[in-house]
Amino acid sequence: MKNKIQIICFILFGSLAKAQSIVNTESMSSKLDSTFVLTTSFDGNYTTGNIELTQFNSANQLAFKKDKNLVRLFFNYEYISQDKEVISSDYTSQLRYSYSLKNSSLYSFVQGQKAVSLSLNSRYLIGIGYRKNIYRKDKNYLDVAFGPFYENEMYLKNSNEEVHIINYRYSFSSFFNFRITDKLQNNTVFYYQLNSEDFKDYRMYLEPKIGYNFEHFKIYTTIRYRFHSTPYIEIKNTDSQILFGFSYDLGFN
Repeated sequence: MKNKIQIICFILFGSLAKAQSIVNTESMSSKLDSTFVLTTSFDGNYTTGNIELTQFNSANQLAFKKDKNLVRLFFNYEYISQDKEVISSDYTSQLRYSYSLKNSSLYSFVQGQKAVSLSLNSRYLIGIGYRKNIYRKDKNYLDVAFGPFYENEMYLKNSNEEVHIINYRYSFSSFFNFRITDKLQNNTVFYYQLNSEDFKDYRMYLEPKIGYNFEHFKIYTTIRYRFHSTPYIEIKNTDSQILFGFSYDLGFN
């Protein structure tokens, strides 16, 4: 058995106004060339003086593969406080199972989420889907996926403005990877989630990512764009992020 640990360090820069809650598990997934893979990242900073700022981020993935079966467990956490006021204490966890077919796969997942920055006390998802490969040559590929999921959200819990939302949504997504050169490639992910009972209620997520590969590590930059047509509380319906970072692989036999 070959075990592999991938340690990822990244630097966050740009606009960070998390108005939406779609999570891109595609970008968190690492290449699986062994039975077990552990991917983890940590970063943070502490500032004191005229302003007191504390920030901590962690993203983790544990994956197990056997024959056509693939199980992934994701867990992300973010903490931000400014002048001793907690701005963000958010987590996302997801357990995902995939079964590979010839040029496609079936998948199911359960997800839990909390986001203080959105006044989102809890968000629980249960879903299934089908993913199909449309094009693949070398490292270039285009996949599309479709599936329904159940959504249970609670905002502003234990307040006079408490909002409890239960939806059934249809999810449409595409995954595109294009190798520009041997070391430079573009990976783009798009999600579209539609309320099954109200087509005016939809969420979108777009994330293009450019990465440059060296021998043992990779540098990258990515833009994340989220949009919700009808937010359920008084928050902005659009937000974006710009990130720069690098990853380093350390393998063990």
